[in-house]
Amino acid sequence: MADAKKILVVDDESIMRDLLTDYFEMMDYGVASAQDGSVAWDMLNGYQSGEFSLVITDINMPNMGGIELSRLIKDKYPDMPIIMMTGYGIEKVKQDVEKAEGFLAKPFELSVLNELVEKILS
Repeated sequence: MADAKKILVVDDESIMRDLLTDYFEMMDYGVASAQDGSVAWDMLNGYQSGEFSLVITDINMPNMGGIELSRLIKDKYPDMPIIMMTGYGIEKVKQDVEKAEGFLAKPFELSVLNELVEKILS
């Protein structure tokens, strides 16, 4: 089941992006990554349109942040699940993440993220 699903990981921190990409590849998911919301949006609408089952995005990024990205996604792809993550805590962004299927405050355990992903994609 997992090998049929593809996840788009969006984070401006290359260490986090690489960690999540490597982790989900080990869990037999297809994974692509983008360094900001603008690149992710291009991927979602470009040659990789329709390929993704889930978007995992950081909130605070240059060019286009995760909140703006999630609004665009929900407008055009209302059934696309989104997990948002931030190191700034939920109180600061609570109203903006209510439409997301999941939220994680950094740092988090990969096992917690994996459980959330499996729940969303099952």
